[in-house]
Amino acid sequence: MTNIIDGKKIAEDIRQQILEQIREQNLQPSLAAILVGEDPASELYVRLKKEACQKVGINFHLYRLANNCTNEQVIEVIDFLNQDPEISALLVQLPLPKHLDTNLIIQTIDPKKDADGFHPDNLQLFKLGQQEQTPVLIAGIWQLLLSTQEKLMGRQACILANSREFTENMAIALEQQKINVTIAYLADLNWREKTRKADILIVAVGQAMIIGHDDIKKDVIVIDVGTNKINNYFTVGDVNYTDVFSYCSHITPVPGGVGPMTIALLLKRCLDLDQKK
Repeated sequence: MTNIIDGKKIAEDIRQQILEQIREQNLQPSLAAILVGEDPASELYVRLKKEACQKVGINFHLYRLANNCTNEQVIEVIDFLNQDPEISALLVQLPLPKHLDTNLIIQTIDPKKDADGFHPDNLQLFKLGQQEQTPVLIAGIWQLLLSTQEKLMGRQACILANSREFTENMAIALEQQKINVTIAYLADLNWREKTRKADILIVAVGQAMIIGHDDIKKDVIVIDVGTNKINNYFTVGDVNYTDVFSYCSHITPVPGGVGPMTIALLLKRCLDLDQKK
């Protein structure tokens, strides 16, 4: 029997805990988001973060910059927010327009206000085993895996993704939990051989329904990170959900899986940073 990993429900439980803590302790955490340009996906993600903040009592501040802005203009806003004592945490919505230097901009964020966990100093601490510094996307995926209540230690995981940074960080998180990891990219001629051997499959390639039942082994745990639009209307993952469903022991839906969890843990990180101020 296949079990649906209900990220929406797990995220709601986390948000409720955050809401209760903010009310009981009379806290006033705040999150600032910098949005460059008018990319529809980025607009959506920022709106969802804003709505989630409002539901739990986190003050949300949005700073918009034109698509043709310079590195210096983005950094100027970050410097201002770094110095603002009212701001608990801040993030720069990615991806940025191609003419901007993403690494330079992320490095400008005060590590003590790094909401996503992308600052190099925090990534280094995460790699050294400080789990509280785990990037929120990676932490969200791990929480979803834990929710299966399956024995994960010693299992074989495969991460199929486009981003080398994501695969490397995800691999570190899994290996810290004594899970064996194989990394695959679509450019690899044998990527399907790797996915078929996985007890845990994490997919983040941004191609709609590229994974079918022939690409997985029986009773695999599937975490689908992808979010894709079909005909600008239907939202689907990188995994063909209906095709693989009966072959999985556990699977995340899209939407309703990784996305809500990532936002919930973003809120938790914001609250944690506020309490460390």
